[in-house]
Amino acid sequence: AGGNMEYLIEAPHELQVIGDYDVVVAGGGVAGVCAAIGASRAGAKTAIIERYGYAGGLATGGLVILLVGLSNNNKTLIKGICEEIIYRLEKTGSIRRVGPHVLFDPESMKYILDCMILENNIIPYYHCFVANTIGSEGWISGIVTESKSGRRVIKARVFVDATGDADIAKYTNTPFDMEKTMDLMPVTMGFRVGGINISKISDYFAQNPDKYIEILEKNGCSTKIGGWIQTIHNNEAWFNIAHVENIDITNIKHLSDAEIKGREIVQKLMTSLTKEIPGFEHGYLIDTNAQLGGRDSRRIKGVYRYTKNDYMKDFEDTIALNPEYTVTQRGYAKIPYRCLISPNSKNTIWAGR
Repeated sequence: AGGNMEYLIEAPHELQVIGDYDVVVAGGGVAGVCAAIGASRAGAKTAIIERYGYAGGLATGGLVILLVGLSNNNKTLIKGICEEIIYRLEKTGSIRRVGPHVLFDPESMKYILDCMILENNIIPYYHCFVANTIGSEGWISGIVTESKSGRRVIKARVFVDATGDADIAKYTNTPFDMEKTMDLMPVTMGFRVGGINISKISDYFAQNPDKYIEILEKNGCSTKIGGWIQTIHNNEAWFNIAHVENIDITNIKHLSDAEIKGREIVQKLMTSLTKEIPGFEHGYLIDTNAQLGGRDSRRIKGVYRYTKNDYMKDFEDTIALNPEYTVTQRGYAKIPYRCLISPNSKNTIWAGR
């Protein structure tokens, strides 16, 4: 034992190998699904591991149902698999375009991602956590997973860590940065509300902007970020305002506290909004997000370290674009591939948040 912390030794035991692939993607958010589709289309035998029972991550379970900044002025920048997904959503009437942004229905997104995973011959392992890795000297031979089926191993030649929290980096001792808890961006309990008069509410907040801030502040919400917008359905809106600060999303105690606090804030907000805001009188809570909206956690120390001074720079190995979607329209960021790999890891790529 060390200090007041008790430790136990787990007896060594054999782990069943349940799959052997060319590529294994850890994390079934949108970034992970796109990585898996890309690998499979390139001819790799591919599997994807996801801790929940659905794909999409924060886009679906996190209710982050707005794809922002897909274009720069009138030029579409984000294409590829993202564009395929939007096209399929549009065919089912599951999106609403708002300028350069796209609102979508999260349940439709779950289904379409399932379809694309299966159509591309990717093997999904849902309800499965990354619990450890097997390997040495920067080379991983397998991921140890934890699930209702027990502790099992999935092997591969190449791994993509799209967990959002660089979980593989943790288990392989790959160097990463992590802000102090007090400096982390807030987490969010997103929620949807039905039965409201959108135009009436919008007009009221436009004429009384201080009232909106007042409601947020008196219910313990951060006013740094967030907002609300009508969903693809009439009389329904998505609220991205129930923020909880000083939360480390790699700490289960912090996560538990944030879940409870987030739901408390949502209930208080609903009470205030229905009592005080014209158009909200008959509003009802549809749902809260199944997984907290996290913005900040582990960031690997890549071969290249991107800083604010790199904004709008050109790189010979640019692998991603981040359009400027605010009113300033200053341009867009180009992200080099070297940010996604570590000098300490030989067969792992990091992707996503």
